Amino acid sequence: MKPPCPGCRRLSPLGAALGLCVTLGFTLGLLGGPFRRRAPPAPPCRPRSHVLFLKTHKTGGSSVVNLLSRYGESRQLRFALPHRYQFGYPAPFRAERVRGFRPGGSKFDLLCHHMRFHLPEVQRVMPNDTFFFSIVRDPGTLGESAFSYFRAAAPAFRRSPSLDAFLASPSRFFRPGVRGNHYARNLQWFDFGLPEPAEPRDIPAILEGLEKVFPLVLLAENFDESLVLLRERLCWPRGSVDSFPHNSRGGSRKVSPEQVRKLRAWNSLDWALYSHFNRSFWRQAREFGMQRLRREAAEIRQRREYLAGKCLRGGGPVPAQAIPDGNLRPFQPPGGGKILGFALREGLGEEERALCGRMALPELPYKDLLERKQFGAKNESLG
Repeated sequence: MKPPCPGCRRLSPLGAALGLCVTLGFTLGLLGGPFRRRAPPAPPCRPRSHVLFLKTHKTGGSSVVNLLSRYGESRQLRFALPHRYQFGYPAPFRAERVRGFRPGGSKFDLLCHHMRFHLPEVQRVMPNDTFFFSIVRDPGTLGESAFSYFRAAAPAFRRSPSLDAFLASPSRFFRPGVRGNHYARNLQWFDFGLPEPAEPRDIPAILEGLEKVFPLVLLAENFDESLVLLRERLCWPRGSVDSFPHNSRGGSRKVSPEQVRKLRAWNSLDWALYSHFNRSFWRQAREFGMQRLRREAAEIRQRREYLAGKCLRGGGPVPAQAIPDGNLRPFQPPGGGKILGFALREGLGEEERALCGRMALPELPYKDLLERKQFGAKNESLG
């Protein structure tokens, strides 16, 4: 057979094969895509079992405490529990306030009940590898909630006939240092145990130092997105962040733009704290991936709706008087509005009732249950 063109030489079969390999390799290099050599997968993360949650007031923290309680109970983790329901609040946290604490003894796995944060004392209770996180809320809405909930506890609120009257002249009602008045101004700053800044220019340094202690601070306004980032940081399974909205109030309460402005100004330290951690949260969200964040937050909402329909009578929160099981009725603060709870559907199977009952269990009876399990108290078990 003649060559295909004058002066051309026929390639041997080996040469043809080599040429094909070179051409194919060059072409695949240009195309890239799935033919490129992939990096080895990252090693799986290890679930964290040493966790501290600073539960700040009126920020949605009761729902977080519920999921932490369920996770710890299901894995037989050791809780740092108060002798009653708070760690001596509003006094700063002390290790001796933890039931079962012994100096030099073994430390605890989870700490999540109300306290005024004090790092040196917390470190006496929790291991060195503990993950710290908390939750914050815009003081423009938190202030209204605090005014309603702590009306009886805060003299500044109790003396005022209405929120508008209080905001028109806060100094008329507020006296610093009076017991209970910490609820009436910069409540989140107080709960974090932060010092009063000598000058406004000191605030950024205080908050930068706080962020080193709390690498993740959730946002009440973006609760489901917060749960996505929390689950990622803790390396917990997706079902571990299932939750119902605990400690919510009935009825819709709108805060006017003018009230928001005045509440932010009155709670200026809280506004600085919230603004700082809002920026930090969305920076971490972008690093996580916004599209993935929205998708996983939607999955959390869908699962919550499914579980509410499966577990709850009426599919959501109901007034306390509509809950036949006394263990599921939430605490009602004196003069602080009506707090909703959850009534379980009838006809649930044994496993469903166990899951649904834990998700619906309010914070105080859940704490009692954990205490009985951990210390073998003789009271009757909640199951």
